[in-house]
Amino acid sequence: MSDKTYKVVFSGNLALDTDEKEARINLEQKCRYQPAAIEKILSGRKVILKKGLDEVKANRYKNYFDQFGLLCDVIAETSPAARQQTQTIPQAEPTHVAPPAGRTCPKCFSANQTEDTCQQCGVIFARYEAVKARRAAMDDPDQARPEETTKTYFEVHPEQLFILKAFAVISLIILVQELLSNFLPLFMLLFPVVFLLYIRLQATVTGQSATQLLSEHITFMPVMYAKEERQQQYIPLVTYGLILANILIFYLFELSVSPELISNNLIFLPYAPTPVNVPLSLFTSLFLHSGQGHLWGNMLFLWAVGTMVERRIGPWRLFAFYLISGICGNLLYLLSCQLTGSPAHILGASGAIAGVMGIFAVRCYFKSMVFPLPILGIFSLILPVSLKIRLNSLVIIGLFFLADLSGGIEQVQGSSSSNVGHWAHIGGILCGTLLAMMFRINKEAILERHIELGSQAVNAQIGAGDLEKGEESLRLLLTKDPENTEALLLLARLRSKFTATEEGNDLYRKVIPKLILENQEEAMMVFHEYYKVYYKGLDSDTMFRLANIYHRNDDLEAATQCLESVCQNKLTPPAMLERALFQCARILESMDHINAASMYYRDCIEKFPDSPLSTKATSRLEHPKFAGLQMA
Repeated sequence: MSDKTYKVVFSGNLALDTDEKEARINLEQKCRYQPAAIEKILSGRKVILKKGLDEVKANRYKNYFDQFGLLCDVIAETSPAARQQTQTIPQAEPTHVAPPAGRTCPKCFSANQTEDTCQQCGVIFARYEAVKARRAAMDDPDQARPEETTKTYFEVHPEQLFILKAFAVISLIILVQELLSNFLPLFMLLFPVVFLLYIRLQATVTGQSATQLLSEHITFMPVMYAKEERQQQYIPLVTYGLILANILIFYLFELSVSPELISNNLIFLPYAPTPVNVPLSLFTSLFLHSGQGHLWGNMLFLWAVGTMVERRIGPWRLFAFYLISGICGNLLYLLSCQLTGSPAHILGASGAIAGVMGIFAVRCYFKSMVFPLPILGIFSLILPVSLKIRLNSLVIIGLFFLADLSGGIEQVQGSSSSNVGHWAHIGGILCGTLLAMMFRINKEAILERHIELGSQAVNAQIGAGDLEKGEESLRLLLTKDPENTEALLLLARLRSKFTATEEGNDLYRKVIPKLILENQEEAMMVFHEYYKVYYKGLDSDTMFRLANIYHRNDDLEAATQCLESVCQNKLTPPAMLERALFQCARILESMDHINAASMYYRDCIEKFPDSPLSTKATSRLEHPKFAGLQMA
């Protein structure tokens, strides 16, 4: 008979259908472990439960622990002679060790796996262990980690690399513009023909209609606008109010009063200045426009950036920043006029809107925007058909700023006769940027960028590079904000994207109770997607609360399933079990499932004979609809 001995090692993982509370009860009541030993076993690390056993007895113990949800391995022990040999020959090269005999797959729980991958479901054990180690490192920062390579500065500060890339793109665009400026008329003439040929070729290759391809590549919107806005549930009332106010003031006031009244009192600076109208004109000039083109151009820009900024910083902060930026723009314009000796008279919302653009550059720097490039040349004034050019918002706003800076310098040098208030735009955008930095709005932008990358990864296809980047961003965000509900949910979806995983299960079980408190409609939707992947319920308290939410939303089928899960859970507290039995019976009765309702009423009476709900259950069973079931 062989003297080889074996040990039973708990892997540190519980089965997917076992929670920690259930495991504690089993270890204490059935295995007779002391509390200190239970804490050690459930610490998440490998623990030797039994050792010095023969193979038959070791496998018997393994099966015993497995039925309690403790995933264990049977591992051969090293003999004393082998241990001595290992100590006396430290120079020996380490050999590849195959996965231990009797290994249990963490996904499908198939036992006795001896390969690097599970023969049943194909899970790669090394990858599973790497994920487990990464999670342990996140949960315990002081835990010893394997030596990591030194990260570069931009790996530690990815946001700064992002901004640097944006400035590099701006420089490249300006360089190309300077090099090809002489060919611009020829380009504008030939581009429509080349573009239509490209659409025709694409339609032939892909089989799509030319109309569909044109809708994907052209726009009739004459100003830039953002795509894929995620925060559309909030209506930006202040932005819409400012647009409406400017329109009403122009058509109902400016067109009905004499121009002298406006120029002498309301523009900045007034032609007839007084101690009253000069400070007042700092505000009034922000709501006046020189013509319909001036008005509608400004309002389109305000709509494009103001709606997104208001959804993120709030209505009153947007309104205050709008006015402050407009005033700063007017004052910087006045200063530039003093330096050049030119008259300082200005009107329009451009400075204030430039301030909102400055806030947008800080708060939404990661957003992609559609920049309309006219493709019909001079005819675009009649038919505003433009090509969709997708650029980062920081690039677009940076180009606008540099264009204003160039125009402002030319005005100071006297080489430009333009009546555009470039310095008002510059003052507004600088003021908006500084206000955003002072109020630390940029911190919120970094968090949202991680969420945005995570959302893109969830929607990405198999093999896309966004998957790894999105997961990394979400984990980085969770190290800074471990209770961020949106990041937890996105990571749960990402870890469950292609198959069920232990980490995905844990994340869903953590995020659904949070959603019940924050957004009950979303909680119902998320539980549905969780159940489709993992085919199991949650803890009794969460399932009971979900049942009440489904009931309030008239989803009686889902409410019944949640209550049945509570009733079948052996860890459900008696008080909750009593209520779940009675509520399940009432819902089933309302759905005319008389047999099932009768069963739950009787179960309630049997388990809680002295409770008030038992009396009510008895009363319900006396109803005529249950008459034929009395002897069942």
